[in-house]
Amino acid sequence: MPVYKDKERDTWYYKTRYKDMYGKSKQKLKRGFRKRREAVLAEADFLASIQDAFSDNVTLDEVFEHNISYKSYKDKTIRRRTHEYNRHIKPRFGHLKLKDITTQQVLEFQRYLSDELKSLESARTIFANFKVLINHAKKFFNLRRDPTLQVPAMPRGKKKVDFIKREEFDVRVEAIDMHYYKEMTILMFYTGLRIGEAMAIKWVDVNLDNREIDINKAWSLNEKKEGSVKTAASEAVIPIPRVVVDMLTTIKKESSEKIYGFNENYYVFGGMKPYHYNHYHKKYKDVFPDLRIHSLRHSFAAYLINKGVDIYLVKELMRHENIKETADTYGHLYVERKHSAMSVFDEILEGNGIIPVS
Repeated sequence: MPVYKDKERDTWYYKTRYKDMYGKSKQKLKRGFRKRREAVLAEADFLASIQDAFSDNVTLDEVFEHNISYKSYKDKTIRRRTHEYNRHIKPRFGHLKLKDITTQQVLEFQRYLSDELKSLESARTIFANFKVLINHAKKFFNLRRDPTLQVPAMPRGKKKVDFIKREEFDVRVEAIDMHYYKEMTILMFYTGLRIGEAMAIKWVDVNLDNREIDINKAWSLNEKKEGSVKTAASEAVIPIPRVVVDMLTTIKKESSEKIYGFNENYYVFGGMKPYHYNHYHKKYKDVFPDLRIHSLRHSFAAYLINKGVDIYLVKELMRHENIKETADTYGHLYVERKHSAMSVFDEILEGNGIIPVS
């Protein structure tokens, strides 16, 4: 560990090279030591501090803060993960050094999530985020022993998917009679749009001639401003059925006549600003008290599957990241499709002159 004499100041200094947590080469220089020994000891202390800073002596709180700042998470994801961390992970592990986290503690954390959270999927998500932090610590903080390796995976439960059939929806939705709340509800049912996506649609995004809507943004319900869509796959141009084309044509004509200064940058459902979500939600629940707004999206997918639309096309229309998400969530909704598949055997029997025994 070389140190150097500053002849001009008659002092000593050290200059050393090291790699930071990202593997980038850095240089540290510090002057002003009266004696050579002081410079040597100061350099040794600095190198030791660098080793400790990026070792398994750091706490999980420090790992979480580094992970949030290092990864390119969306603002919505940062808020959700921070809330989950502060509520469930931090009270048990935040103050602990990485090297002190034990497999038994991780097992107890799993049991806590299973017992306390009503949704098994939520428990799995939080535990997966905990493992993300452990893997981040292995990559950036030299964690030598992974306390999650001997812990079995949390069981996967079936997602609860609530939906409404088209015939019932078409009758009940007529009871929404304020503003264009009914029309926005119809749009979500017939396209599978999320509420934030529907609220963010401007007329410039709507191509009535081609029967398409460009989904390129979403309205943030918390921040009350435009933001990005949920995933990269969510950003797409979607087709719309004739019933929606006719409905939007009527809304555009009425809006252009009633709204002063109307132009293509006005929101379809609102005007210069979208409708207020809380007010819409209240009116929606007056008519559909048993159905979440997001259930309209589930209903769209379920209807397509029941009508025989190919699962890969459903995946594209739902704008999912992968086919597994589509199949896991919606594949089991309608038993009619399974029974209709069995009818091919009845056709074979009838063609051979064989009548099945009833």
